[in-house]
Amino acid sequence: MNNLIKNKISIYSLILFLLVNFFSCEKNPTDKIDDEAPPLPPAESMQANVTFFNNPPNQFLAKSSSLKSNFFAAAGRVFIINSVVLVASIVPTAIFIAAVSQTPELQSDGKFHWIYSVHQGENTYSADLAGSIDIPNSEVIWEMFVTCTSYEPPLDNFLWYEGRSKIGNKEGWWMFHHDQYPDTLIDVLKIDWEVPDSTHQNLTISNVFTDHGDYGDSLKYEIVNDEGNLIFYDASESLINTIHWNSIVGTGFIEWFDYKEGIKSCWDGNQDDIDCPPF
Repeated sequence: MNNLIKNKISIYSLILFLLVNFFSCEKNPTDKIDDEAPPLPPAESMQANVTFFNNPPNQFLAKSSSLKSNFFAAAGRVFIINSVVLVASIVPTAIFIAAVSQTPELQSDGKFHWIYSVHQGENTYSADLAGSIDIPNSEVIWEMFVTCTSYEPPLDNFLWYEGRSKIGNKEGWWMFHHDQYPDTLIDVLKIDWEVPDSTHQNLTISNVFTDHGDYGDSLKYEIVNDEGNLIFYDASESLINTIHWNSIVGTGFIEWFDYKEGIKSCWDGNQDDIDCPPF
């Protein structure tokens, strides 16, 4: 009887051993994660697609000479907002996008590093983008270190921004630090992003700089196929402002606190002012 029990235990142990090794070899999203560089987040995680307003649809504008004040009020606000965002993000975004053409290397710190230089304006930036896997949280950790002696003030291995992206590379966030205080990491801007595919994009850009007068303000871009929304939240006034457009049909509306007393104002496919539908 004892031998029989021992034999059964041995068999069960063997089966357990085989099962453990079998399932450990099954396909797993973290397999080979230590020796393969993680994919870079998409450029759309930092840039909003508002080409409808960047390049006004002249074919629509030429169709009619009717009043188009609603469209131009929206286009003007989008232009101003995007200019402010662009000024703040053009350099760090350009540095990040340049990483796409680089080959990463696994270094002794256990992180993959994209190391390269970028010429932007009169400055040359030495970039070190580090990426590492946080397996328990199914995320990739990103850190962008930048050096530029001709920058004002000079940057020496400055952690300009950092972030995380979910495994699958469809969502994540970026946190930017104040480039005028490189010796002290001060959070100034956060981007929460979702880019599930080429036709969908959600970016929420938040002012997280506590010493800034616009602290708490946020700007959200929502792009779904041909439909787009720009939603600006003014924290000091607790106001939500919205601009909506269809980049194919050419229709849209603006609902902004300082335009027509915040009343929803629409335009048609020719960008002519129209009464908004009752729904």
